[in-house]
Formats: sequence, C-alpha cells, structure tokens
Amino acid sequence: MMCNCCSCCCSCSCSSLTLHLRDELSCFLRDYDRLQYIAIILIYIQIGCALIGSLSALYNGVLLINLAIALFALVAIESSSQSLGRTYAVLLFCAILLDTFWFILFSHDIWNISSDSYGVYFIFSVKLALAMQIVGFSVRLSSSLLWIQMYRLGVSYVEGGGGGAREPDFDLRSSFLSPVTPCCCCCWE
Repeated sequence: MMCNCCSCCCSCSCSSLTLHLRDELSCFLRDYDRLQYIAIILIYIQIGCALIGSLSALYNGVLLINLAIALFALVAIESSSQSLGRTYAVLLFCAILLDTFWFILFSHDIWNISSDSYGVYFIFSVKLALAMQIVGFSVRLSSSLLWIQMYRLGVSYVEGGGGGAREPDFDLRSSFLSPVTPCCCCCWE
C-alpha cells in the first residue's frame, strides 16, 4: 500500500503518524516536570558556553554576565521560589537584549579581526567567544520560550487549582517553578 503524502510503502498512514506526533508534542508541552528537566539542561548548556567563551582574550564581559544569570536560574529552580523565578524571567529578558546589542556592536569587529595585528591564539580565542555567544544566545532564546510555557502551566495550575480541598503538601509545590503536573493520559498509549 502506497502512502499518499510521502510515497513510501507502509501499512500505516502518515496522517495517523502526524496526529500521534502532534499528540505526543502537545502532551510533552503540558508536562511541567519534563519541561523543567529540559530547562535545566538548557541552563547547563548556557553555563558551559559562558565558561568556555569567558576564556577569550577580549569581549568576554557579556559572557560572564550570562554565566551569573544562568547560575541564578539554577538557584531559582532549586529553591522553588516564585519571586526568584520572576526575577530570573526579567534577567533572561535583559540578557537577550544585552546579547542583541553585543552582537550589533562587536560581531563585525570580531569577524573581521586582522591576523596582522594579533596572533593566531588571540584570534582563535576571540572567535571562540563569538561562537559561544551565538550558541548561548540561541539557547537563551529557546529557553525563554520554554520558561513562558512553564509559567503558563504553573499559573494555570495555581489559579485553576480549585477552591476546594487541597493536598496536605500544597504549599510545597504551589510555585510556578514546581506545580503538580496533571496526569496526561495521551502520552504512553
């Protein structure tokens, strides 16, 4: 049997595969614990990029600022403090703006650095800082989208948690940084 959308020979239709993948993605985006796990991985990637890029001979100040913000994010997640989480959200937005201005001001100079004036290792370290800044910026941008989804899930749980009876440990997980993840029945069927 030929598949209509990709002309491959298969017994299942691509539309059911597409629907299944869409359901899995939708379920994944509603699972707070998985999103938080991915957010922590992205923070560790930011820390790694900042540490490697800060070894540069020049232009490493913004990388050190991004390192401090990423370390603050780990503290915010581990403490499950809503106020620290909101502060990190503001710092993340400021870091993205800072990265944008840094790219506008310095990327052209770094890309066109002259090998006549500087040594090979100097040029390598500066271009490595630029590469780490690009990777870090990409991760921060995707992380910000993830944090927006986490905030939406946390706020919807805290606000929509119902005015009725609460679990005995409700106060331990009432923050948007660690709400109770509702059961998602579509993920593993």
